[in-house]
Amino acid sequence: MKPIICKLFLCFFVAFFADVKAQTWSAIGSGAKGSFAPLCVFNGKLYAGGMDSAGKKATHIACWDGKKWTAPDSNLQGNITTMAECNGKLYAATQIGIGTNAAYNLFCFNDTLWKYIGSANGSINALYVMKGQLYIGGSFTHIDTINAKHIARYTDTGGWAKVGHGLPGNVWALTVYREMLYAGGQFATVERLAGKNWEEVLNTGQQVKSGWVKAFVNYFDELYACGEFNYLIKWDTHLWVPVGPFNAGANAMAVYGTGLFVGGDFTSVPNVDNVFHITNYQSSTHQWYCMGGVINWAGDCKPYTGTINSLIVYKNELYMGGQFMIAGGTITSNFAKYSLPVGNR
Repeated sequence: MKPIICKLFLCFFVAFFADVKAQTWSAIGSGAKGSFAPLCVFNGKLYAGGMDSAGKKATHIACWDGKKWTAPDSNLQGNITTMAECNGKLYAATQIGIGTNAAYNLFCFNDTLWKYIGSANGSINALYVMKGQLYIGGSFTHIDTINAKHIARYTDTGGWAKVGHGLPGNVWALTVYREMLYAGGQFATVERLAGKNWEEVLNTGQQVKSGWVKAFVNYFDELYACGEFNYLIKWDTHLWVPVGPFNAGANAMAVYGTGLFVGGDFTSVPNVDNVFHITNYQSSTHQWYCMGGVINWAGDCKPYTGTINSLIVYKNELYMGGQFMIAGGTITSNFAKYSLPVGNR
């Protein structure tokens, strides 16, 4: 296929989605470049990691206040892997370098300055707050002053502590469901903290294929998980129930309005083809919906690619970061927002 034909097809693709979804999608400001992953809301502002620059200033983190992008501080070193707000501070895990020379650190931000908290001997992939304490998960086996097998706990007053006997593999996702801490990652089952010990959340229904859970969300009091398997699963306190299938994995989820929004590598979901990496699931009707999709135009007549890496609700709108050039027919680079009609929020 000649390049001119590819360009004509792209124009058709953009025009089609612009016609059906442009009124709900929009770009977010200008002057910020990066992957916009991860995302976190702190002190009424939206922070994005994985950044290259904001406002023509080189930075690993950018801040969106609803009107403009800024770089909150240039002294934060390393690519941000995960963030969370805890006790009035923004915590960010970073990675500097790759391979055996990589350094993995944890910092906190008080809206003015960054403060070094500690270092690990492996990546920090997940941060979550339960009862005012920050839980840290990743590939590490040692963090700051303690031996900790893939999971640790931190407080300003008590410092670092182990969490049970640790977890069997690299942790990618942490959440609290019905006052218990759940962990998912590169291990065979989801685990939860029962008192001081970890226990398997038994797969008496659908198997979590070799673990690789990448995200959790509580949707109508059921715990949903997604990851490097081709479906969603939900835990109803007794069984893992499959919700799917997809044709590829999912990376992120968020509850917005009455829907569960899912983003990832997939391009089709049950009864809907060409959703292109983002979909809306309504549990009341068990229906999946196309939102216009996101695509990345690779050029040279290569197939459309793209993915969604992060989803978050900020000021009653759904924000998403990933790899794409077009979102629902709107031209925007790696970051976009989606708005439901006011009556549906």
